[in-house]
Amino acid sequence: MISMDYKPSSRLRSALYACLLAVTLAGCATGQDPRDPYEAYNRKMYAFNNAVDRAVVKPVAEGYQKVTPQPVRTGIRNFFDNLYDVVSLANNILMLRPVPVMNDLMRVSVNTVFGLGGLIDVASSMGLEKNQNGFGDTLAHYGWDNSAYFVPPLYAPSTVRDTLGLGVDYFSMPSREIFTTTWTDLNSTIVNQVDERARLLSLEPAREAALDEYAFTRDAWLAYRARQLGQSVPQASTDEEDIDIDELVSPEPQLQ
Repeated sequence: MISMDYKPSSRLRSALYACLLAVTLAGCATGQDPRDPYEAYNRKMYAFNNAVDRAVVKPVAEGYQKVTPQPVRTGIRNFFDNLYDVVSLANNILMLRPVPVMNDLMRVSVNTVFGLGGLIDVASSMGLEKNQNGFGDTLAHYGWDNSAYFVPPLYAPSTVRDTLGLGVDYFSMPSREIFTTTWTDLNSTIVNQVDERARLLSLEPAREAALDEYAFTRDAWLAYRARQLGQSVPQASTDEEDIDIDELVSPEPQLQ
């Protein structure tokens, strides 16, 4: 329960701002690609996000990858994945999926107790797979199958559905109970986002080689998200070669 004197962190404010922006844009869709009706806005926001990434985020991620030993990076990733397993558990309960619910419950229990608070992914070695379902998945499960591509400010590519789900997922994250002050919450968010960006550095050559970086990112993201949801991959609007993100991103070795 949130107390009356709770002050939303910068992460929450960003999530709520993105949600509000997504709702506002819902009434002013324009564009030719049915998957990307907000393309005019999205391209401008993508250019802004890309400029920030090139100036700040990418250099920090490269430095982080260079100076942080692989086992430490893997431990950080496992820790935040363990927190997100709680979000996945909540959403699988909402979707009335008993088998994934038990899987997520076992993952959180095993990794928290035997994995040093989630730093070691013991559960995966036991055959308990990651589900990583958010509220966007729950909305898709209950009928919101196709959602327009959307680029939130200072955030990864998304859809209108998943951006709206972002705010709901925030309140499901147990990190709010672990990092109880604005300062610690902000720092945990920065570490998580830098680690996420470092894992995507292997995508840079393919993205930079694309004739249209925006279209490349959009098409790759929509295909990746469709596979996550078990949907048919949406057709790209260009003739560029199909890109498989799963093959491009280097897998992180697990701590045993």
